Amino acid sequence: MKDLELLATYPTEFEAELVRSKLGARGVEAMIEAQDRSNVIPSIDYANGFHLYVELEDLERAQSIIEEDNDDLMDNDDMEEA
Repeated sequence: MKDLELLATYPTEFEAELVRSKLGARGVEAMIEAQDRSNVIPSIDYANGFHLYVELEDLERAQSIIEEDNDDLMDNDDMEEA
């Protein structure tokens, strides 16, 4: 991977991995980076979240995939309330 752009930051590794796997299923390669400072100050381990990066050429497509998934989640939540 080259020319990486930050797509999003997630508070948990699980969320970042879930989105990465959804992107991968649609042919968009993504990489997760975590700022592990546990050796310095354990209480702020991963305090900056998990950063999800994609190649610059895939950025717009990845953003639209995430938006579609968010819309799908909202639709499911709306159905449960009914």
